[in-house]
Parts: sequence; C-alpha cells; structure tokens
Amino acid sequence: MKIVLLEDVKGTGKAGESKDVADGYARNYLLPKKLAVAASRGAVQRVEREKATTVQREQKELKDARDLALRLEAAQVLIKIRVGKDGKLFGSVTNAEVASALKQQHGITLDRRKIEFPEPIRAMGPAASQVRLHKEVTARIPLMVTSA
Repeated sequence: MKIVLLEDVKGTGKAGESKDVADGYARNYLLPKKLAVAASRGAVQRVEREKATTVQREQKELKDARDLALRLEAAQVLIKIRVGKDGKLFGSVTNAEVASALKQQHGITLDRRKIEFPEPIRAMGPAASQVRLHKEVTARIPLMVTSA
C-alpha cells in the first residue's frame, strides 16, 4: 500500500515521505494512529503545502531571532543588587533579575530560562550573559552590575 507519512516513524521514514508499506502495517498501525494517510494526489499536495509553510515559518523565526540578537547586543542592561559593606554581592545575579531589568529598561521580554551565564556573576562591574534565541542564534547581553 502506498502511504504518505504525517509524522516521523522509526524504521519507516520521515514526515512528508511517500512510501510503499505492507497493507497490514498500514491498515493496523499507521492509519489508525494517524501517523500516515493513504497516498492520493490531494494528500501529497497537502503534505507539500505543509512543508512549504513550515520552511517559511522557520525562516521568519530565524530572521526574527537575528533581529532580536542585534537589539540585545546593543542594549546595556543595568542590574542593581544589594551588596555588603565590603562591596561583595549577596548571592549572585540571577537570570530572572536580568529578564526583569531587560523588560523594564528596554521593553524586551525574554523567557528567563533562555538566559545563561558562562560563570556566576558575584562581583560588581561589567559582566555578560548569553541568550539562546534559536538553535542557530545566540546573543550576548552586556550587563553592568551596581549596588542598589
């Protein structure tokens, strides 16, 4: 039986591929679980349209991520944190503090879980954090840590 896969199926193929499989495998497994549809002209065209829209969406997401990376790298974020008598920080700068300061100072909303630090920031002065915006795009945010 000729089918078009709607999702990746281990050992059979990737989504969007057209395959010849055993009739029983298609009738009893692939079709009931909606992993595939019987290959017809309409099904093949639908899968091709979905592929095209997916490619366009991914290109748009990549472009948006690159634009946001440029904005983030140009933004200087001021982090005000409590310090002790000798100028040491109480704890370290967290990703939630960076996300909050970024939203307040520059109007850029980021998920705090995407903000990473190469090493913990435990001193006042200039520092940096990294943001993973897309699988191909990573931005560096310049930070300035001062006392509150």
